[in-house]
Amino acid sequence: MWFDTGLVILYLAVLIGIGVRGRVKDVRGFTALGGGYGTFTIFASLSASYIGGGYSAGNAAEAFSEGIKMTLALFGFSISTILIGRFLVPGVRRFRGSATVGGIIGASYGRAARALTGVFSFICCAGVVGAQMGAIGMVFNVLLGVPHRLGILAGCGIVLLYSTTGGLKSVIMADMVQFVMLAVGMPVLLLAALAKAGGVGEVIRSLPSGHLNPFNGTTFFGFVSLFLTMMFGEALAPPYTQRLLIGKSPESTAKATVLSGIFSIPFFIITGLIGLSAYALKITSNSAAAMPSLVKAILPVGARGLVMASMVSVILSAADGFLNGAAVGLVCDTIKTLRPNLSEKSELLWLRAVNLITGAAAVAAALALPGIFNILILAYSFWAPLILVPLAAALLGVKSSGRAFRYALAAGLLGTTVWNYLLGKPLGIDGAVPGLLCNFSVFAYYTSRYQRHRVNRILVLKQK
Repeated sequence: MWFDTGLVILYLAVLIGIGVRGRVKDVRGFTALGGGYGTFTIFASLSASYIGGGYSAGNAAEAFSEGIKMTLALFGFSISTILIGRFLVPGVRRFRGSATVGGIIGASYGRAARALTGVFSFICCAGVVGAQMGAIGMVFNVLLGVPHRLGILAGCGIVLLYSTTGGLKSVIMADMVQFVMLAVGMPVLLLAALAKAGGVGEVIRSLPSGHLNPFNGTTFFGFVSLFLTMMFGEALAPPYTQRLLIGKSPESTAKATVLSGIFSIPFFIITGLIGLSAYALKITSNSAAAMPSLVKAILPVGARGLVMASMVSVILSAADGFLNGAAVGLVCDTIKTLRPNLSEKSELLWLRAVNLITGAAAVAAALALPGIFNILILAYSFWAPLILVPLAAALLGVKSSGRAFRYALAAGLLGTTVWNYLLGKPLGIDGAVPGLLCNFSVFAYYTSRYQRHRVNRILVLKQK
């Protein structure tokens, strides 16, 4: 066990070394603006960013306790990523020089819209990091025997160290290492688990009948809601959009995005099967610890250390990107917009300070809220129903106004809040879905008014 623990510590030391070695000295370095990254780098970094604790250990935990429901729902994210790469990424060519979601929103809907986007980028990203910190606390506890709360603090401290010193450049370098770790470690664990259980057939035969029902524990509408939440919840989230803006060309970035979406499909199947295998082998009664408990129970020394490091890698790879996304969004889109005369030195200090503050907020969320997916879905409520529709419209080249953005944001926020907290989620549908529909309806209405007004103005000018 000491050898395996040593491998994990060595891996963490490499990540810290990446951050210290890649220390940035200006805002451009912190945001990686103009990085000109190629197809494989964007593909690996994007994949490492979205495959976090929720999509790995969380998916395994859901498969262990509920069956295939969550794994199938996660395919919504895969479809979304492929569609974004195919239809939306080419639109980034209109926003060259932007490094944030708010940069796109500001160019399309005005300064006020950019400032609001920065605030909600921060809230969404802090929530997602909180989910990852909850996962890392559980992983450290089961694998290394570290108390859960101490594991959360340790994991967050490591991510903060390299992401605060090296910014997005160090995060991308770390993502490359983390991608290799997760792409190797998870299949190794699954193959070992299936060999121990006697194959996929034996695993399936050992499951309760409900585990193979996608509506297990929910209704048809509840499952559709979950699928759509996974499809739209993280779509074009700040760290993903950042990577779309720093690619070498829109064509290569689009290709990388589509490949990343395709890669997610077998990955979700692998992590779901890991959870089912843990159930079949009766490794633990605690679903949240299904994956790390399986690692400890079936892998030999050396391979166990590799997969332990892979599990840590999976979680940290999502946390670092969302930490950077929160800091860049709040500072570059909100604070810089409200204080346009802020010096570059002060802006860099703000970026590092907000990165640390986001880490503290994430730790608080991880300690206060139970369940990885509960935190993720709460974070999604501050993204898809508020920002996604206007952002997608901007990338598609749709002309609209600041009024359309503001009214749509208010409608999405109100719709989500009323549905979840006043109506109590009728039919088991999460409020992010009706909130998104409210946002889309209001945005479409005011956009059509704006475009009719533009046409009338053009006609009047021609008549003059």
